[in-house]
Parts: sequence; structure tokens; C-alpha cells
Amino acid sequence: MQNIAEKHGWTKFVSLQPQYNLIYREEEREIMPLCQDRKMAVVPWSPLAGGRCAHSWGTVTERNKIDEVSPMVWGTTEKEDKVVVDNLEQVAKEHGRSMAQESLAWMLSKPYITAPIVGATEVKHIEEAVAALDVKLGEDEIKRLEAPYMPHVKTGDF
Repeated sequence: MQNIAEKHGWTKFVSLQPQYNLIYREEEREIMPLCQDRKMAVVPWSPLAGGRCAHSWGTVTERNKIDEVSPMVWGTTEKEDKVVVDNLEQVAKEHGRSMAQESLAWMLSKPYITAPIVGATEVKHIEEAVAALDVKLGEDEIKRLEAPYMPHVKTGDF
């Protein structure tokens, strides 16, 4: 679509809003490199995977008690996702950070990310997101966070 728009003098896309987080990284293969090459903004939704990358696996929160959307998005990959979340929890503990800070710092380490859409239901969620801006992860830490990822069936965007 970018090439067609350019060929016809039409307005090109300037941004993309994909689902992207430690447990769903399918856009890394094609879309993220394209956005980086075309200098398009990337504004991911669900950077904490509906809270899954903010708490120990299986934590029950007020949000997930009433959340009817997340099961449609995350419903079939629990085994694979649990491994990623357990690893995230371990790495965050080792560095004295919350899982949310660690996960957001990982996302912000990617050169193609412009600004994640962070959902917040408490002031501490905003504080953790802001604190993640000051976290600079080393290459080894990034590799460790990414290592347990298992490819997912590509989901549709909502």
C-alpha cells in the first residue's frame, strides 16, 4: 500500500498500531522492519499483554475478573506464554524491577517503537511506565527476555 500511495501521489501511512509485547512478537519478522525502513511510527497496543507481563502467571486482578476481550486474544497459547512470563518475572527480580518496568523497558529498547499504549487502572501503573523510560537494558538481558518466545498463530487486529 505504501508503494501504491507513493506511485499515485496519495497520502502514505505514517503509523502502525499493532499488538506487540514479550508474548506476542509476530510483527518482528516483516512489519517492524518495514516500519523502520519507511520511518513509520509504531504505537503498539497491549504492551503488557493484558496484564500478563505485569504479574506472576495466574494472578487474578479486578481487571481480568471482568475482561471479556483478553480470552479472545490470548486464549490458546497459555503453555507457551507462561514460560515467557515466568522468565520475565525472574529477570525482573534479578534487576530489582517490577515485571511491568522490565517488559516496557524491553519494548522501548526496540528502535522501531515510537510509544506504547499503556493501559492504567491505578496511579502505580503510570509510575511504573514512566520509570521504565529510565531503564536501559543490556544486550544479554534483552536476549534473555526474548529467548523463551514461541511463535504464535498470527491474530487479527481488533
